Amino acid sequence: MSKTCNSYSKGQHIFREGDRVFGLFFIKEGRVKIVSSGFNNREQIARLATNGHIIGHRGYGNELYPVSAIALDETYVCFVDNSTIYDAFMNNAKFTYELMLFYSTELRKAELRLRYLAQMTMREKIAGALLYLLDIFGEDEQDGSLNVSLSRQELADLAGTTAEQVSRELTSFEKESIIAKHSRKLILLNHEELNKILSSHNMRIAASSWAAI
Repeated sequence: MSKTCNSYSKGQHIFREGDRVFGLFFIKEGRVKIVSSGFNNREQIARLATNGHIIGHRGYGNELYPVSAIALDETYVCFVDNSTIYDAFMNNAKFTYELMLFYSTELRKAELRLRYLAQMTMREKIAGALLYLLDIFGEDEQDGSLNVSLSRQELADLAGTTAEQVSRELTSFEKESIIAKHSRKLILLNHEELNKILSSHNMRIAASSWAAI
């Protein structure tokens, strides 16, 4: 098996949009944002990933990656080349079937996210993004803060809005005691209220439905 493992510092690219595809990446430890570039090179965070997640799978089977992967903090990633992945497909039917189901699920996530982002109010978008962060990264056992620190711009890139609108909504949530701010950390004080904000969509916008690939 051809496998290599490397460490990436915060802000370092694991792969870039337009890079040639040589295989798949598996996060052993760390946090990663998957981004695509839009108009005027503005980033859109398509997905967040952490321990045990696959990244780079959107590029597999194509020549170039359609997205970039950037480390959010110190991250340890293992890479498996195309030849090894191909051999696994040909020799392990269960593996191939499970990965097919994974791709199918990821496609459904992408379709749901497009639909809900088009229908959501600004308040709902921010609430959905916060619950997504909770589902992916969890909370710190000591202070209850989210186990990830994103800038207001990164939150905006995730929610499909602007940093200014994110700041306004977070301030509103704080006044309502739904969240608390501590430096760049966010503490979700009232999960139930965040879910109520999304109740008109008849679902909780969690990791299973918020993230596109």
